[in-house]
Amino acid sequence: MSFVEAEPSSYVGPSVTITPLGGPTPNRTLLTLKERATVSPDVTFLTSMHPEEAEIPGYDGEYAPIIVSEDAWIGADATILGGVTIGEQSIVGAGATVTEDVPPQTIVGGVPAEKLKDIPHTE
Repeated sequence: MSFVEAEPSSYVGPSVTITPLGGPTPNRTLLTLKERATVSPDVTFLTSMHPEEAEIPGYDGEYAPIIVSEDAWIGADATILGGVTIGEQSIVGAGATVTEDVPPQTIVGGVPAEKLKDIPHTE
């Protein structure tokens, strides 16, 4: 997929969906998986929410990239919306819907995803 950049050390589980809806596949990166990013099974990345043939006034749709930072982990069945960055060493709980950026070293969960706790920094 020309619109995905994944570092060799990243992992993508089975049945992951990446949807660049809204017309022809763009000639730019819409999903970036950085070093050691882990994507569990059945995760959905929605980089655009506009169906190709819809005629809804005022809703033309727009592509918005998603970034999964170093050492971030996305639990099974989560949905990540366009424009979101999952911060370094963060965890997205299974089944969560992420609508906003997740700060580094944070655990989020729920629909919509909310901060559950910080991950303590260790050296």
